[in-house]
Amino acid sequence: MQPVSIEDPNSARRHDPIGLAVIICTYHRPQLLRQTLDSLSRQTVPQDLRPSVYIVDNSDDGSAADVVAAAAAASALPMRWLAAHPANISVARNVGIGATDEAFVAFIDDDELCESGWFEAVAQALRATRHDVLFGRVIANFENPDLPSGAVRQLFARELDRADGHELYAFGPDKNASISLATCNSIFRRATTLTDDVPFDASFGVGGGEDYELFCRLQRRGRSFGWLPGAIVREYVPAARCEGRYLRRRFYAGGQAYAAAIARNSDNRQRTRWILRLKALAQGLLLLAQAPRAAISGRKGFADYFYRWAGILGKLSFGGIYPLYRRDES
Repeated sequence: MQPVSIEDPNSARRHDPIGLAVIICTYHRPQLLRQTLDSLSRQTVPQDLRPSVYIVDNSDDGSAADVVAAAAAASALPMRWLAAHPANISVARNVGIGATDEAFVAFIDDDELCESGWFEAVAQALRATRHDVLFGRVIANFENPDLPSGAVRQLFARELDRADGHELYAFGPDKNASISLATCNSIFRRATTLTDDVPFDASFGVGGGEDYELFCRLQRRGRSFGWLPGAIVREYVPAARCEGRYLRRRFYAGGQAYAAAIARNSDNRQRTRWILRLKALAQGLLLLAQAPRAAISGRKGFADYFYRWAGILGKLSFGGIYPLYRRDES
């Protein structure tokens, strides 16, 4: 009689390749998108990972289709072009999610390049992590490195001197103020995070903050976020995005989105929104007292002072979120 082998029924499942959908939303950035796709195609893919790349074209004319077709023909990675209308980043993200069924979903921006080892770092983390969303490192690559101030460098980068798996928070006393959680270079566990019919709220889709609102929603539901420093991307920042006019608009819209996201994920939206306005008013009074010091802090320090004012005014505002993306389509 042959011996009977009793195996763990879950052992095969544990060794199945992990399905990973890499979603890239794009809008009239053919050259940058081409470089992003090339950076993914050059990666080494671990045997325990099964990635596919989905490019969601949010333009009206399907301008990314030819770029994707050329990249797919030259790449070993499966690549698929998708159309999303109207032009709204939330709509684009939701189209990408709806077209995929992989267990994990990653978002990479169309102006980001994945560093060597990105797939390997992600695969290793997905095998070991308990977190529902992972956030990788983002290094800002400025077209003109002399332009950005301290606040601007922090705006475009995600740098944190913490160990792999360090707990992150979207809001609350444990939130690390030195970084902002955003979908760029993030990985979601589908079963616990992308369960709503429409994960990203379209009302944030022309001004930004749709990702932050989702993270607030997920944290409120008890989901956990983790730091993944080994998954690195470099984000290209054109000189135009370091100009004061653009940055004041961006910080203003950011203040609006922050207040709206926090209020929507509270027990009493209206009361919370007024509390946030009162806090912003107090912040403004404190900032006003710092005006003399800001005036002698140099050009970049003085610019940062006004960016902080823009964020405060956004929190104080009563209108809808400023349509930043439609005014800045570079």
